[in-house]
Amino acid sequence: MENQKNDNLNLLEAVVQNTEMGKNTLEQIVPMTEEPRFKAELLRQRNIYRELNQEARTAITACGGAALTVLALRSCAPGLRRSLWVLLAAAAVFLVFYGLAQQTPSVPMSTVQQATHYVRGRVVEVTDNAWQGQQDYEDIPVGKQTVRVELRSGKYRGQVYELPNQLSYLYGTILKAGDAVTVAVTEEDGEISSMTLQDYDRTVPLALVVLAFLVVTVLVGRRVGAKSLLGLGLTVVCIFSILIPLLLGGWPTLPTILGMCAYVTVVEFVILGGVNRKTLCAILGTISGVAFAALFGELACALLRVNGYKMYSAEPTIEALLQIKQGQDPMHSLQLGDLLVGGIVIAALGAVNDVAMSISSAMNELVAVNPALTRRQLLRSGMNIGRDMVGTMTNTLILALVGSSLVLMIYLSSLEPSFSQLMSGTFFSVEMVQAIASSIGVILAVPLSALIGAFLFAKHKK
Repeated sequence: MENQKNDNLNLLEAVVQNTEMGKNTLEQIVPMTEEPRFKAELLRQRNIYRELNQEARTAITACGGAALTVLALRSCAPGLRRSLWVLLAAAAVFLVFYGLAQQTPSVPMSTVQQATHYVRGRVVEVTDNAWQGQQDYEDIPVGKQTVRVELRSGKYRGQVYELPNQLSYLYGTILKAGDAVTVAVTEEDGEISSMTLQDYDRTVPLALVVLAFLVVTVLVGRRVGAKSLLGLGLTVVCIFSILIPLLLGGWPTLPTILGMCAYVTVVEFVILGGVNRKTLCAILGTISGVAFAALFGELACALLRVNGYKMYSAEPTIEALLQIKQGQDPMHSLQLGDLLVGGIVIAALGAVNDVAMSISSAMNELVAVNPALTRRQLLRSGMNIGRDMVGTMTNTLILALVGSSLVLMIYLSSLEPSFSQLMSGTFFSVEMVQAIASSIGVILAVPLSALIGAFLFAKHKK
């Protein structure tokens, strides 16, 4: 039955293609003749082709939407066809896990949170300025402004309220007439119980910064840059719409993060380079490198006796997450212990991606120039290329870690801790695990990618 259905589908496809060719040919011939009877006959034949073409397409549609997809894919070039199949499968996987993520129960909010909503507003007038720059805080304004704000969204839209704008070195921004702001409105029994000017609305400036990034990426990278933005967009969507909800729902932290990294890697590389040996080498090299980073992170955390609860820089956040965890089902609650290694894996993914694809592309070009290269020669060349990348990529990871924790490092250095105190504290140990485990993933991605490439690209075993 299935074979007969496939035969019918193939026949209909042939009808569609042949009638399309006949119709197009006649449409090109008709303008060339001036003889009325001959021209009328050509138009009649063209209409017959057109009707047959439409009937065949209708029959394919009756076979189901999948038949149209198959027809479209079969008409593509083989390389593009393979890429489309992979992307269709990836889309199906995305929809499945997105559905699972949406089933995750929402984090319960307090009564105050439920009664508070945020609306957009615009400063109409600054009625009072009672602030001054503090020399101790680099002339950062400290004090208060009083401003009249017109609400621009919500059910109180159009109404004007006078609100205080508190200024401090930790919060608040000097406002002027015309500035966009965000206002927190708390209601009780359908009426406003309190209203707070939250802060300057940074939506438009942030959008301009993102737009500048997109424009520069496309101008410099052209088509490849546009494809990389698609991969970046997919990564962001997967993290916020799938990964985080699943983790909040109690899914195992490390396997879920590793699975997400593998999925993003496959789709991103297929978008960038299609389905071929170069892409396969980069995918396998990336997944292997990230897996070793996770393995080393787990071993290092066990040896140093640290985990996600010990992350010094995230201490206030961990306390808030613990409150969420206490309100969840113990069997399906957020697993905080593995968040340290999970963060290492995500941080290492970008650098490992870079190394694996660079080595894969270089080895692919070497084989294209000299197909006689043996596996041993290709492996040696891949390792030589990778060694030049290890120093810079490892340095990049270490500096990124220092930059993200610079304020905390300055504070701790001001305390002048002794060597013993520094070695026994969790902060230094956690930061070292994050830096070294990520770097291990990048370093091991070099021989792994070179070894995989040697087997995939070389035509001679010796």
